[in-house]
Order: sequence, then structure tokens, then C-alpha cells
Amino acid sequence: MSNKIEIKKLYYSPIKSFNFIEAKEVSIIKDRGIENDRIFSFVRNKTKEEAIKFQNKQYLRNNQSYLSIKNTPILNKYQANFKDNCLTIFKNNKEIISISKFDFDSLQKIAFAIKEQEADLKDKEIFMLYNQTVPFYDMINDHVVSLINLESLRDFETRSGLAVEHERFRANIIIDGFPAFKELELAKKQVKIGDATFEVFCNTPRCKATTYPYKSDISDFNLPQKLNEIYNHIDFGVYLKPISNGTIKLDSEFTFLN
Repeated sequence: MSNKIEIKKLYYSPIKSFNFIEAKEVSIIKDRGIENDRIFSFVRNKTKEEAIKFQNKQYLRNNQSYLSIKNTPILNKYQANFKDNCLTIFKNNKEIISISKFDFDSLQKIAFAIKEQEADLKDKEIFMLYNQTVPFYDMINDHVVSLINLESLRDFETRSGLAVEHERFRANIIIDGFPAFKELELAKKQVKIGDATFEVFCNTPRCKATTYPYKSDISDFNLPQKLNEIYNHIDFGVYLKPISNGTIKLDSEFTFLN
């Protein structure tokens, strides 16, 4: 490619479906993903015993059981900070609770605090989970890092006539300088970003969560439907599978290995 591909933004989210944290650099762990990305989550419609199994056994997980933007858009109002082994929860940037013990029972203090904030959740059975070595990704059986291309977003905005913030896609890596939607042709190729190597695992099909603007619990338009109308598919961005450890910075180089 003649144009240089730039790393424009880097993000990770300690809690699945909460707002993410922007970073100047992220650590990549082989076969796992970004360090501290989605190591906490919430599960619904489970007993305590089932929730613990869901937390500890990856093969028992399913996307329908997560408390997520798709079924609970109010989560878009929540932020988390995870630093020095302390997890702090905010709603609309106002601190709600902070904990530094992550055993199962201690985690439920956060679940209770959120239920107290949300009338619709007070009578629901919700548990908070923690697993640092097997994070809570949408790709149930694979650990991945998500990437989107700003040129693809510009093409989508031009063709749809809509203004779409890149944050609603909740990608970890935002690139620029690559032709629109060319990333969707990279499946099974290997790329190097900084000193971390990835296999382009698959394209990212978009779901109901993207109908909500970032930090909003009010849907504005059906993004997957609009993608399908314009491109005849609902893919936007790709999943990368980390096959080496490494570090990515905003000034890191992006290169193709095959």
C-alpha cells in the first residue's frame, strides 16, 4: 500500500458494555487480547451457581445472557476506571462505587449499586463477573481485538447522509489511511501493529447495539439495516486475533506480513 496506515485512536473497556477508556498505548497479550479489556461483565437470568460457572467456564457462555447495550441501553451512561487494582464506577461521570476486592461476593456490591440506580433493574437477577485470563468477548470461543477504518466510516457517512461517531462501534483500534472497506478483504492475513502480530480473524457483523449513539440510551437509526441497504452486508470493521505479545502506541507502524 502506498499510503501510510495511521493508528488514530486506541481504546479498551474494563467492563463489557460500559464506556471505554482512551489510551496512548495498550499492551497485547497473545491469545487473549488487550490487557484489562472486558475482564468484567454482568450476566442476567442466572442463579448464583450458574453465574459462577458462566464466569469461570468459557464454553458455558452465550451472548444472550450478558447484560449489554442490546438489552439494557442504559449501560451506555456508565463509565469505569480500573487503576492500581481498584475499580471505580461512574454514571454520567458521577462516582457511584469503588471496590478493590474482586471475589464473587465483593463484585455483587457493584451489581447492587447499579440496580439501585436503575428502577427497571431492581427486581432483576443480575450478577457481576470477573475473569482476567478469559475475558468476556462477543466472540464466545475466541479472544480478539476489534478494529475499524475511518475511511470506511467516511464512505458510509457520505452514502447514507448520516453523521456517525466512530465510538458507537466500540472498536479497540481506529486506523486511517486505508481504502474504504478494504479491511473486509483481509481475512486470514497477518498484520503487525507496533511489535504485536495478529491474524485478521473475521469481519465484524453489526448488531442492535450500534443503533444507539455512544453514551446515549436512545436509538437514533437502525445502523445494521442501513449498512445492508448500502453495501448488501452488515459488516463494519474486523476482529484481530493476537498471535504474539506486544505493545501498540499511537505512533506505531501498521504493516502487512503476507
